[in-house]
Amino acid sequence: MIKLLKKIDIEFYLILFLLSGMFKNLLFSIYGNNIKIPLTIIFGILLILMIYIKDIFKLKRLKEEYKSFIFLLIFFVWSLFSISYSSSENYVWYKLLGLGTNFLAFFGVLIMKEISLKRFTKYFSYFTYFFSLIFFVINPNSISKNFIFHEYFNEIYIQGWYLVLGQFLIVNMLLIFSFSEKKKIIYNLLISLNIICLLGGRFPIVLALLVFFIISIYLIQKKYLTKKLLMQFFKSLTIIILINSVLNLSSKTYRSLLLRSVYRFEVLSSSFNDLNFINDQENYQESLNQENNSFNKRLEYLLFSKTKIFENKSSLILGYGLGSFSNEYDQTDRRLYPHNIIIEIVFELGLIGLLLALAFLISNSSSYKGFFTNLALLAALTLLINSMKSSSIVDLRLLFALLAISIFHFNKLTLQN
Repeated sequence: MIKLLKKIDIEFYLILFLLSGMFKNLLFSIYGNNIKIPLTIIFGILLILMIYIKDIFKLKRLKEEYKSFIFLLIFFVWSLFSISYSSSENYVWYKLLGLGTNFLAFFGVLIMKEISLKRFTKYFSYFTYFFSLIFFVINPNSISKNFIFHEYFNEIYIQGWYLVLGQFLIVNMLLIFSFSEKKKIIYNLLISLNIICLLGGRFPIVLALLVFFIISIYLIQKKYLTKKLLMQFFKSLTIIILINSVLNLSSKTYRSLLLRSVYRFEVLSSSFNDLNFINDQENYQESLNQENNSFNKRLEYLLFSKTKIFENKSSLILGYGLGSFSNEYDQTDRRLYPHNIIIEIVFELGLIGLLLALAFLISNSSSYKGFFTNLALLAALTLLINSMKSSSIVDLRLLFALLAISIFHFNKLTLQN
């Protein structure tokens, strides 16, 4: 058994750990939330064990590179200290555990002797496409509320996947440039962009188009775009368009996904006031109201945070303590956050926490020199941008792992093409 496990790439175990939350949500949707399997902890332990069993660790790096992560350790210590004045009694410990898994992702990558970005990307792409397929088949956010597999899945546990998968696919759009085959890069780039549009997350769509535009400008500027490459791109694009056309004609689920992507932008624009092409106006209006409520709720969180942060000097400098947001907002002790990690850090850990987080990023500025060829760093940046709108600080395992890859393994991860 051990021999079999040793044959599996360490990047596979790393991806299992980083995406453990997706597996957990899928299990909940099938068996309900009564199933108590700590997948994140299990996969985290498995990752560390396999690093040890495969003998690919380099503990000496902890001493050699301590300047790269010293502020991250101090940030964790400050988070521990803030528990002493936090109003949360229960959730604070879950949040501390979540922070711990972020640091495990970072230090797990740090102690590895080497890591293959190409293999990492391969497994990351496979699992991201797999979860996207599940999301499309179940279609949990359907306007018609007609969930095909309702008797097998509880869709509520995966309804938020459209945002998470949108973030992951943007990361994939950048990491696939670690492949050497240009045809594979083009197809993966177009497929990722296609899926992001079908998922319907507004911000991921906008950011994905921006990333696609920047990639195009960079390739043009560096004169990488040849006639042969453009021919391959348009050939691949034609095939993708044909497949989408066939699906649009033959699949109600596909049309439902496409329709949802269109109407979600109504919350941001008044130009879609009269959507007569929607057959189920009642369910459409209900879904649109939910989208409006979600947008308004996030705005309410931000305004509440602003008021509380500047309430006094102590709240600004020290914050209200780790995991305290829900208690301060509505006197409940549960998972709740302002959907912006900067606001979240300042609210709970004060300016001290924010300065420590910034010090960690600035202390690694030397690794940013090869910015446009450091694919892991570019991918981490897109996750950081996304976290300003729809993430909590405890949901950033992938971000921390990519940061560690960009800092400690970039010299070995040269661009393949």
